Amino acid sequence: MSLIILLMAFTYEVVDAWLGQGYGTLGSPTLILLGFNPSLVVPAMLLSQVFGDFSSAYFANRYRNVDFSRIWTQDTKRAYVITGSGVIGVVIASYLGGRLISKAVMTTYIGLVVTAMGLLLLSGVVLKFTWRKLCTLGAISAFNKGLSGGGYGPVVAGGQTVIGVGAKNSIGITDLAEGPICLVGFLTWTVINGLPSGEILLPLCLGATIAPALGCWLTKRMSTKGVKRLMGAVILILGLLTLFKVLSP
Repeated sequence: MSLIILLMAFTYEVVDAWLGQGYGTLGSPTLILLGFNPSLVVPAMLLSQVFGDFSSAYFANRYRNVDFSRIWTQDTKRAYVITGSGVIGVVIASYLGGRLISKAVMTTYIGLVVTAMGLLLLSGVVLKFTWRKLCTLGAISAFNKGLSGGGYGPVVAGGQTVIGVGAKNSIGITDLAEGPICLVGFLTWTVINGLPSGEILLPLCLGATIAPALGCWLTKRMSTKGVKRLMGAVILILGLLTLFKVLSP
């Protein structure tokens, strides 16, 4: 079982590093289908993605998909804004996800938000960039992450592209911003619900850490237009599959 979980984490993190989403959105439902309790899955996904995100940010910069060469570049500033606006959202959502909101409501909400983002991307709509829009994206996507362990990347990576950030840049920015947010979410879950079992933590963390070298290379090899179209298609499929899961229990 540990090998299966490691391979799952590796595969989903390759997709996440390549397109800026997919690890939590795909990984959380898979682990639940394998019989693991959601109260174990969500914090395990959050912690493993901390490792995956920082590894992805490193390789995205190394392959020059994004500019993290200095502490204060346009890309790092955007990552800081998304992180800052997301911290409050992930804390609130981690509390609600652990205590008050049912699994069905969580899943429906994530499915609707992700589906809408996919449709926007595929429509070709590009809005004028503003820092306020970026803050809103950070807050909504982090709320999704803390609520269910997934749904972060489709909103923040896809959303950045919709408001005018380059597709490849948006993926690297998402990775850098998501790491601290996942860490805050994991710590919040731990404080509220206690430490999760280590049963799936190690294979998840290992698979997520080693996968980004391949995922970021795939991003580098594709055209920006191709990345954007593939992002939109994947996001839409993820959203529809999530809604289908609710409608077909």
